[in-house]
Amino acid sequence: MSDNPSGVRHPGAGCSGPANHQVLGHLTLALAERLGALIDFDGLLRSPTPRDGTGNRAFPDLARALVASLPGRVAGVSYDTGGGDRWSRHVGEVEFLEAWPQHPGFHLVR
Repeated sequence: MSDNPSGVRHPGAGCSGPANHQVLGHLTLALAERLGALIDFDGLLRSPTPRDGTGNRAFPDLARALVASLPGRVAGVSYDTGGGDRWSRHVGEVEFLEAWPQHPGFHLVR
């Protein structure tokens, strides 16, 4: 478990790869269903995953298209980084996380 900027604890695997992302996604889904909680994705979801180091502000059109293509509600939440910059993260409903692992571009934010 790790903290996000709001101090909320969230599951983390400390490793990468499709199999690990699937396991963590299903664990998060089970917890969110049981607790009746929203899911903080700790960054912007997009497909495909950018590998160019552009960070969480990259590809806003891909992020919007991805969340619009799946059921459930997802909101972009903007926050101050403390260095005068603003970043965003997605927060979504259980219904979205039920569908997201089935999407061909499924990944979790790193």
